[in-house]
Amino acid sequence: MIRLAALIALVAAAPAFAEDRLAPGIWTNTEDTHFAEEEDRERAPDLAFEIAADGSWRALDAFGVPQGDWSEGPIPGLERRETGSGWQVEGSELRRARMFTCWLSARKFAGKPDGSEDWTFARALRVFDQGGRVIVPGKGAAPDITLRMRNVTWAKGSRNRPSLVLYVHKDDPERAESYAWASPDASLVGINLRWVQASCSLDQGEAQR
Repeated sequence: MIRLAALIALVAAAPAFAEDRLAPGIWTNTEDTHFAEEEDRERAPDLAFEIAADGSWRALDAFGVPQGDWSEGPIPGLERRETGSGWQVEGSELRRARMFTCWLSARKFAGKPDGSEDWTFARALRVFDQGGRVIVPGKGAAPDITLRMRNVTWAKGSRNRPSLVLYVHKDDPERAESYAWASPDASLVGINLRWVQASCSLDQGEAQR
């Protein structure tokens, strides 16, 4: 009976403990910063964190590359938002990202010996939907291409609806060559620009979070 009572107490306490810290996954402030100036707010520095199952964390860049070692203490400045729900760091809202796996095919500069077009193909490209990026080098045979993904929440006052957006960048890391969009809860988004094609699918398990 003592063991059973202890187990029940542990299970009952787990949700409250989980609510006191960020859930495992990737969190960024991309959407908070993107429209800050348009909303007459000071733009905060771009932030991205990966949270492990044990609560430890590390900073990431937009490509998912760690920017330091794992830390066990609290994220500096992390607190509950004063209005609504969720988390913020120094007033900048953090949002939890969903992870997608993509493929990309780009037309090569030179065609096949018979004169037909030749294409590259890259698979298992990982990108998260809160400002995440993944670069696909052309290795001299095709353009270097970067895919970027956002789950866009527009500036206050905009009539645009939230959207999952997939961007294709070639020469300019800020201005995309083009982009495609879908419902914000979509599990698949793709784009075809004739010279490049890409498709991204939501990872298994993400939809049940």
